[in-house]
Amino acid sequence: MNPEYVVRLNGGAEAAVDPAQVGLKAARLTELAREGVRVPEGFAVTAAAYREFVLDSRLGPTIAQAIRRFRAGRELAVAAAEIRSAFRDAWLPPAVVDVVLAAYRELGGDGTEVAVRCSPRTPSDGVQDEVFLHLDNAQDVLAACRRCFASLFNTVALGNREALAVDHIQVAMPVLVQRMVRADLGGSGTARGESTFVRVRASWGLGEPPPTEADQYSVHPGPRPMIVKHRGAKPAKTVYADPYGVRTVPTTAAERTAFVLADQDLQELARWSVAADEHFRRPTTLEWAKDGTSGELYVLEARPGVAPEIVVRARGRSVLEPQLG
Repeated sequence: MNPEYVVRLNGGAEAAVDPAQVGLKAARLTELAREGVRVPEGFAVTAAAYREFVLDSRLGPTIAQAIRRFRAGRELAVAAAEIRSAFRDAWLPPAVVDVVLAAYRELGGDGTEVAVRCSPRTPSDGVQDEVFLHLDNAQDVLAACRRCFASLFNTVALGNREALAVDHIQVAMPVLVQRMVRADLGGSGTARGESTFVRVRASWGLGEPPPTEADQYSVHPGPRPMIVKHRGAKPAKTVYADPYGVRTVPTTAAERTAFVLADQDLQELARWSVAADEHFRRPTTLEWAKDGTSGELYVLEARPGVAPEIVVRARGRSVLEPQLG
């Protein structure tokens, strides 16, 4: 497999991962995997693959022409749409197709559900980036890669680069492909910051309700961990909807009255948070999910430098539980 076009996410002691090639999301997840944090299996389609696609499909002149028309007075949204349409209509070069399909086959191939999303190389590239869920065949994976490449030319990203005088031909968009996690529960906002406690927010489903409705936890990791729990109202949850979307449904009475996370899950998340803070040398917010089939937790994204969220006391009672194990 050509390492120029695909880089695997794994825990192996390989050479340093270059964010300029695999993007920030993929690079951070790969680094955490090597620190022992569990991340979904997958691979990154690199910036080199993007550039080979642009070169092979002769998209450079299309980009340049659309930009010239915009600078001559054409609407930005029209120029951006013209470029994206050209990207979606183009074919990936055979060299890129071969390595992407080989990497997908390593995950299981057709019938294996994956998530495909952009892995921007800079924060400004990641505005309105694309995410495709539950793709289960090679052709859909390849199409999603093209859509992610095209998202580099959404209206906001294009406008940002124009304002910053960034050369549109020199940019690139890596793509992250990972095995789907069946998220029966999830959350975000895990970080230590200046506190000795790790703060965790958790909800049923995809973990997307307002913060005040989610369960809130503070975990003091160590040989004798201390866990503080604030149970949220959790009136609804976000779940996957066929074929590729999401929807909001009411929670059951049992879900509303139960805490989302078990103590062992909280302790695992706390360990991962400490590992992330120490690895990136700054407070790091993690997004995570628990797979309802395997029962395992996974980190889906890491954002170093994002300030820890203030834990809001949710409706309900709080519980202080010293753990003696």
